[in-house]
Amino acid sequence: MAWRTVLGVLSYLLLILGLCLLAPLVVSIIYDSQSPYETGEIVAFAVVSAFALVTGLSLRHKYSGFMSKKLGRREGFAIVSAAWLAAVILGMLPYLFSGVTESLTDAFFETMSGFTTTGASIFGNPGNEIEKIPHGLQFWRCMTQWLGGMGIVVLSVALLSFLGVGGYRLVKAETPGGVAFERERPRMKDVASDMWKLYLGISVAEVVLLIISGTSVYDAFCHTFTTMSTGGFSTHGESVAFFSPATQWIIIVFMFMAGVNFSLYAHLFRLNPRPMFQNPEFRTYAGIILVVVVIGLLVVPFNSGLEQHIRDVVFQAISIGTTTGYATADFDAWPQIMRLLLVLLMFVGGCMGSTGGGMKVARFIIYVKAIMRELHHLVFPHAIRPIRVGDKVIDPKIVANIMAFGAVFAALFVVGTLTMAACGYDLVTASSASVAAIGNIGPGLGEVGPAANWAHLPDLAKWIMSILMLLGRLELFSVLILFTSWAWKK
Repeated sequence: MAWRTVLGVLSYLLLILGLCLLAPLVVSIIYDSQSPYETGEIVAFAVVSAFALVTGLSLRHKYSGFMSKKLGRREGFAIVSAAWLAAVILGMLPYLFSGVTESLTDAFFETMSGFTTTGASIFGNPGNEIEKIPHGLQFWRCMTQWLGGMGIVVLSVALLSFLGVGGYRLVKAETPGGVAFERERPRMKDVASDMWKLYLGISVAEVVLLIISGTSVYDAFCHTFTTMSTGGFSTHGESVAFFSPATQWIIIVFMFMAGVNFSLYAHLFRLNPRPMFQNPEFRTYAGIILVVVVIGLLVVPFNSGLEQHIRDVVFQAISIGTTTGYATADFDAWPQIMRLLLVLLMFVGGCMGSTGGGMKVARFIIYVKAIMRELHHLVFPHAIRPIRVGDKVIDPKIVANIMAFGAVFAALFVVGTLTMAACGYDLVTASSASVAAIGNIGPGLGEVGPAANWAHLPDLAKWIMSILMLLGRLELFSVLILFTSWAWKK
């Protein structure tokens, strides 16, 4: 392991985070909050930003000479895991220094939930309402999700041209599985740059539309951060239910867009939408959500006007299907069949190459095709039947990777469920919390449902759930590989 090269790259990641921390510092200065934490909040952001910048500059000065060495696979995995942990540790300091929470566990949990775009929160209890969090910290809380949505490592690759070919190792390590990023451009930094430009462009469009719909500039930015990242943090205890129907419909559209493979939008910009609508994963993704919406419209009790009934069902189906986790209704009170469908959506998640979590639609397509192939082999044992998705034959190595991913996801789901059950929670709460953490969804059912929060979890459960969030965000293998003996051998 070339540790000096790893530390050299991490120095630039710290510099980026230090600069990002200046944004909530400015927000905290501008807004005249009545919060008792206001002064502490400003000092907290100033100190943490300065610490990140000084540490980054020091490491850069000491290890920049080793940057010319190409990154290997091990270095890529190490940098990605270390970068996310460093971001969480650095990002939680404003919570502690401002006095909003004195619990190290709670600060770590909330920040990990932010950067992994999970959206599970410790805030919301009486006396600990979201609205009591100062403006700057609220802004940072939402911004962590936006940074984590496209990936802080991908952001670094996009901004830092010195990474060259090594940048591919970082993006590959952050999104393993073989389908998220296609190298259509000669250099990986160009691909990462294009993805971030698209992410930024769509985010700007949402901000503008939210402001036009009557949302304040502050709320428009915060909710754009958490919509495009499919994160789900809100500046209000009522979540998106706080806003007007027009605002909710805008968020519905952008949640759906965030759950689509971003590389497909290139076809729209070329005024050639056909490849996008012919894409098997996109059609399956849209079809699954449509089926759940139709069933929801039929089974969810009609307790409001027609427009609101349709809006609530569509909103919750897309919010859970894209793993955003916003809420406009208490779906935990819906009929059992609808609750079950929403839990199944938690497992599926968004498309490959999107900011959505879950196991991803493309993997489920391959699972189904692999099962059909095995059934076919029972009748025709000598037949050669490759797995195809659309016109493409899937490499057997990718199929094996996806099968292993499913097995590991299931094993971690059991671990999370057992942890919650051991802490005294019922099976519905335990299982939904587990999949909500691994799938980076946020709200589950029962005691972690949309009308509740995660503050009541024991510290042990919060640490286990935090680990599951990180594993889910980095697609499991990127972190697990570091705990194998052969990863460290020459």
